[in-house]
Amino acid sequence: MTLTVLAALAGAGLGASVLYAEHVGGQVGRDDVLGQASALPRITKGSEYVVITGPSTQPVPGVRAAENYLVLGVDTRAGWTQGQSRSDTIMLVHVDGDRRHAGVVSFPRDSYVYIPPVPGHWAGGKTKINAAYAWGGAPLMTQVVSHLTGVNIDHVVRVDFAAIRKITDIVGGVDVTVRKTVRDGRTGYTFRAGVNHLDGKKAEIYVRQRYGLADGDFDRVRRQQQYLHALTGKVLSMGVLTNPIRLNELLSEVAKSLVVDENLDLTSTVRRLSHLRQDDLSFTTIPNTGFVHTPAGTANRLDVEGCRALFLALRTDKMTEYFRTHKGYRAITGA
Repeated sequence: MTLTVLAALAGAGLGASVLYAEHVGGQVGRDDVLGQASALPRITKGSEYVVITGPSTQPVPGVRAAENYLVLGVDTRAGWTQGQSRSDTIMLVHVDGDRRHAGVVSFPRDSYVYIPPVPGHWAGGKTKINAAYAWGGAPLMTQVVSHLTGVNIDHVVRVDFAAIRKITDIVGGVDVTVRKTVRDGRTGYTFRAGVNHLDGKKAEIYVRQRYGLADGDFDRVRRQQQYLHALTGKVLSMGVLTNPIRLNELLSEVAKSLVVDENLDLTSTVRRLSHLRQDDLSFTTIPNTGFVHTPAGTANRLDVEGCRALFLALRTDKMTEYFRTHKGYRAITGA
């Protein structure tokens, strides 16, 4: 959804986008996520679990630094601390220092990672990454992702994925390509092999389905990436941008679904990223070697060497080169 609002604002033109950003910014919820994350005890263990140590490469004088946005998708808009809930969508959006490309890295909810001790909940050790949100909300998740990747998180965005249905209908639906016919056992709906046009109801089913897919949560992640890519393209189409009523409705609905950190200046962000287009976005998922049985249930084992290569590219602002040598990750085709 963050990509959607940026795409809509960008496509509106710089002058109009700034006015829209100021309007939308007043509807977006805010919370001191980064301040709360920095107040948590520093993680000193778990370095053997992929984290890239050492300082990030600093840009040469006059070159802008890259930006990293942690996007957490949840199913309710109630406060940041979610009790026993989970954040089933975890994405790190890396905007290159030259602002010409954005790489979106997904972390499957069952990724087996190190989470530090959480009094009353957890003694510390490896478990599924989405437990971090249940035990410590967005601040703990921010700390865990930052420690795992070795990347500084500049901004945090929480998205209410329940808004997918209405947002999809506002833009007139989106088209996705499915590799083979698959049925969603929960709703009984069947997605046919080939191009499927998704209205709001079908889009919500599509991005939520996990059971019945060959690769489970990995396929769900691919679907979410594919949906966001298609939605961004639809938003940038003339059908949305030339209709002020539809554009206002879209931006207002997206704004209502967001909670961001207190330091995120939406107007300034739009100014910096106003030229990004659909083809400037690339998607990938952290490398893994398959499933492993753990005390927390079946989890996804990380591919240590693969993750190190990806995380090093993030830290050194070389994601464009990474996608050039990992072309398979750029393809957006749903399960």
